[in-house]
Amino acid sequence: MTDGFERLGLEEGSQVIMHASLKQIGDVDGGAAMVIHRLMKVIGTAGTLLMPAFTSISRHSMTHDNFTKLGCWCEGKESRHVPFIPELQPDKALGEIAHRLCSWPSSKRSRHPAYSFVSTGRETDNLIRSSSLSDPLQPLKTFLRNDPLVLTIGVGFDSVFAVHLTEQHLLPSKFPNERALTVAARGQAWVDILGVGCSNGFVNLEKQLDGTDFRQTQIGSARSCLYSMKTLSKKADELLNNDPSALTCGRAECLSCSHASRKD
Repeated sequence: MTDGFERLGLEEGSQVIMHASLKQIGDVDGGAAMVIHRLMKVIGTAGTLLMPAFTSISRHSMTHDNFTKLGCWCEGKESRHVPFIPELQPDKALGEIAHRLCSWPSSKRSRHPAYSFVSTGRETDNLIRSSSLSDPLQPLKTFLRNDPLVLTIGVGFDSVFAVHLTEQHLLPSKFPNERALTVAARGQAWVDILGVGCSNGFVNLEKQLDGTDFRQTQIGSARSCLYSMKTLSKKADELLNNDPSALTCGRAECLSCSHASRKD
């Protein structure tokens, strides 16, 4: 695993946002903790690891100021939501490694009630403090100043959350209004938040990349890739300026992509 990280070009001081599937890697002695341990050994004390730690169970989707059943797992039964607390585990779809990083001794998790991030390493305090209800992408914008790398291990390009940075700038209509349940001084309370749009169309950006835009190797059984976040943002900007619907999923029932493809 260490050799795999080094083949990708990771080194002491690397700033990394990781999306990874332990299941796709295969049988790992030590499990998710070993993946984190080996990565942190490579990037060292000067490096930073950031991962999404989202919690959809605390979130209720809205679209243009109206509640909608589409895209909401509870279908209007708001009482089935769980209020966000930092101890609430991330969505299972994010994988065991993100779960384990939330309980890593030196890690910190932001308090965003739906789109939290968890981090360990040099830039952790800056990233976690930057979290904002009005902008779920703010930790990524803060991280971008450090020229971070995007590491994917055994996951599809739809997991590359950083592509939303360009979408937010060029297609703000793709980002829905949402509400999230939190714990306040007087008990549970709903707060208004900005949601994040559909990422199923991001594979269209992956098709535009060539061999000079990223490095790849095999870690265990998993295809693993390393991208520059700034390069991805530049490529997405070029693609969306040519075709605003280029990163939409094409499904008529997807409210996020339907709004993004409209001509305002």
